[in-house]
Amino acid sequence: MEKMLFIAAKLRVPLTRIVAIVILLLILFTTHSWKQDNIIDIVMETCGLLLITLCSFGRLWALMYISGYKSDQVISVGPYSIVRHPLYVFSFIGAIGIGLASENLLIFAIIAVFYICYYPFTILAEEKKLTSKFGQAYIDYMKCTPRILPKLTKPNNPVIYHVKPDKYIANFADAMWFVWIFILLHFVERLQQMAVLPVIFKIP
Repeated sequence: MEKMLFIAAKLRVPLTRIVAIVILLLILFTTHSWKQDNIIDIVMETCGLLLITLCSFGRLWALMYISGYKSDQVISVGPYSIVRHPLYVFSFIGAIGIGLASENLLIFAIIAVFYICYYPFTILAEEKKLTSKFGQAYIDYMKCTPRILPKLTKPNNPVIYHVKPDKYIANFADAMWFVWIFILLHFVERLQQMAVLPVIFKIP
């Protein structure tokens, strides 16, 4: 099990990039089989945008607390007071949002399956690493904070928190990737409608 966790953590970035390339190709050269601008389009796009917005604000919230501190101490305030891995949670929400906003059932399925099947191993590997680094402090944190499903309580937001602006700004762009992908989806859709990009096949 420990070896599997190590491999999962090591391959997270390359595997994510491979899946991202596959999804990009599907975005560029496929489309859905239903008519444009009908109720399905509207519902999927609206739900996708709402989830992407939630994801972006959530990641900015989490990064505000962790930027510049991740290697030094156990962060247990803000979103980290209600769930151990808020960045992964909000990223999953954003990924589902992208799947919906793509209006492409195959893209949605690939994203959902990849996150659900692979990222639990990444999370377990990260927890093992943090336990090894911070010892009892992280063990105590795990005992009172759920791994994935946030506690239905008010987050512990301190009145004053020292944010490291240089570290936070450096990570700011990372939180906006989902918004940029949403813009890309609309740009590609327009190019397909103008017959600039060929649609090789339609997803049922």
